[in-house]
Amino acid sequence: MKRLLYLLPVIVCLSFIQEKSTDEYLLPAKTEYQWGFVNKEGKWVIDPQFEDAYHFTEGTAAVKKYGKWGYINSNGGWVINPKFDKAKPFSEGLACAVEDGKWGFIDHNGNWHFIPKFYVVSSFSDERALIKTRDGFVFIDKAGNQLINQAFEEALPYSEGMASISLKGHKGYMDTHGNWLIVHDFDEACSFSEGMALVRQNGKYGFIDTKGNVVIHPKYEDASHFREGKAAVKEGGIWGYIDKTGNYVISPKYDMAYPFSNNSAIVKSAYRYGMVDEFGNWVVNPTYKGLGRNMLAISLDEKVEEYVRLGFAKWQVKGEFEKTENYVSRMQEENRENQISGLTHQAVLQLGAEYVDLENAFIGLYDADYEKFNVYIPGARKICLPVPISMAKEFKANQAEITFHNPDYYLSGDEFVIKTLEARFRGKTLHYNIRDDRQIRNPKLIDIRDQEMNLSIPIAEKILVKEPAYQEDIVIIGESDVDMDIPVYKYANPNTFALVIGNEDYSSYQVNLKSESNVDYAEVDARIFTEYLKKTLGVPQPNIIQLINATSGQTKQAIAKLNAITRAFDGEVNLIFYYAGHGLPHSETKEPYLIPVDVNASNLEFAIKLEDVYQKLSENNANRVTMFIDACFSGGSRKENLLATRGVRIRPKSPFVLGNLVVFSASIGDQTAHAYHEKSHGIFTYFLLKGLQQSEGRVSYGELANYINTNVRQKSVLINDTEQEPTVNVSPLFENSWRNFTFFDELSAKF
Repeated sequence: MKRLLYLLPVIVCLSFIQEKSTDEYLLPAKTEYQWGFVNKEGKWVIDPQFEDAYHFTEGTAAVKKYGKWGYINSNGGWVINPKFDKAKPFSEGLACAVEDGKWGFIDHNGNWHFIPKFYVVSSFSDERALIKTRDGFVFIDKAGNQLINQAFEEALPYSEGMASISLKGHKGYMDTHGNWLIVHDFDEACSFSEGMALVRQNGKYGFIDTKGNVVIHPKYEDASHFREGKAAVKEGGIWGYIDKTGNYVISPKYDMAYPFSNNSAIVKSAYRYGMVDEFGNWVVNPTYKGLGRNMLAISLDEKVEEYVRLGFAKWQVKGEFEKTENYVSRMQEENRENQISGLTHQAVLQLGAEYVDLENAFIGLYDADYEKFNVYIPGARKICLPVPISMAKEFKANQAEITFHNPDYYLSGDEFVIKTLEARFRGKTLHYNIRDDRQIRNPKLIDIRDQEMNLSIPIAEKILVKEPAYQEDIVIIGESDVDMDIPVYKYANPNTFALVIGNEDYSSYQVNLKSESNVDYAEVDARIFTEYLKKTLGVPQPNIIQLINATSGQTKQAIAKLNAITRAFDGEVNLIFYYAGHGLPHSETKEPYLIPVDVNASNLEFAIKLEDVYQKLSENNANRVTMFIDACFSGGSRKENLLATRGVRIRPKSPFVLGNLVVFSASIGDQTAHAYHEKSHGIFTYFLLKGLQQSEGRVSYGELANYINTNVRQKSVLINDTEQEPTVNVSPLFENSWRNFTFFDELSAKF
């Protein structure tokens, strides 16, 4: 585990921090999908409800909700509303936060102390913060003054009066005045904690004192800094804790171990997180998917962005001996996108070589049904390596002879995911590809349909009928399993009204577009969703407005009609809005827009601002407005970028959800909403329909959201080699209740 990115010990890798307004110690803890906070006994103090969360510092915790970061108090109430793209915990009265892609610092009121203008920052410590400029890393005070008249190639924040730096090929530690205190030749040297600093030499970790003397010889595969007299170290692939003499105080037995705080430490055992005391006894049993948070001074995705930004800036410069016509040709859109893609791949591979430890990979359990081994690789997600059963025993018994080569990665947050890999063993090469990966926790289903079974099966309420409740032509489109056998619910939803839009054919409406700019399957997405509205959700056909390849005028007129319907019914209606098609961010404001088929990407004057849709559908106080958006707003699409003039994908702003809205979105940030070609649908819409089909429409919003999120995330990585993470944004009015909503009022009362 490489340590150069880690912040100083007082704010990094802390298992938990005391919340000053209470006597409790609150830890961020993760269930299968959401983060909340537990106390030292493992009891929920703040229920799981956040998309992400950091530990408490200075009375607040940074949490992510509605796709934005804000800050809560120990009761779970908002201190600073969610409005930042990224945010980190408070330290010395200030916190790092991101707006429009740049970092700044905010105070406890959420006001900018330093406006966002930095690409890389650290939290304040010892009254200093580290920022990255064009010249390198520099230290500033809270007035924004540069403290040392020098920019460093590498630097870590101050801790215990010293900072680890690299300057013109020299490495060491300096004091707050810029004087050298220690000069060394270690491969890595981390911040001091309790008079000891973690160092790496020849791939092994040890510790030095404040004079630069080696106190504990580098011999560990990995290690963390000292806290409360103990440091977590890794030997033989497992973690334990040593004291400052190098003797074990808790023997190695954990999959992962983190620094002590308040006489307890978070550890990982059997793929789950728990907490132990200073003797290694369980304080909180290992039951959580996530517990506590580790922070990076410079996150991996920020490093990739920096690498791409610098590389792309150099590439755009016209060469001294380059003809203008050649330069113009080189700057074509396709070449720009290829260059960005290539630079991104280079950055990830370069970081992967530094952070993923292939040499210390560990072979786990074998799945004989699939003939695959679980392989654990430090710094990356687990993989399932295909190994023929004929050689499986020999393979595991001789792990020392296995070597791994030619990895390809992508990043998921600050975690590497392996796309392809070669394993070599006794002259044979085994190939891993994420497309073929199946996790062992999803075993094969055993067919027992022909066996005699003595089960008491409760009879479900008779609400399904075999024949449609009304006669009409049944629309069958494509060959997807969700296009057929659509469940029929016998009760109607007379006060539910819907607008369904499927924008697929842009090229027929805009002569400058090629067919590659169309949105694959958007039409079938809309038509089949309409069938589910009528049959499964009981929405009367006259209550549904369906638009295929809608123009700007048609879209605005349909939204206005829903608005008028709500007003006519005095708000006693439920509205459903579905959209499949292109979305784009405004080039300056980053605000997301829905794109009608007759609107050009270079001029969004007649596009549909997403925030305006939110406002129009909720302004007349409908009981509930449910929106499904199968589009992305970064400039990407299911097939080809709609933007003809932009080479860099834009991270759109996420409009704050007010009123009475629940918004299911296909992706977050600058991700792309992909197609599922095998099923002839958008991948988000396919699993939306599949969830309705399997539940026969009798599903809570929370259950549906979990189903869509899990399946889209997993399937997108497997079939598209890229991440797509659906999200749900709700108004504060519904934040504690939306998961219990259903499409039928009588069912909502049962949940």
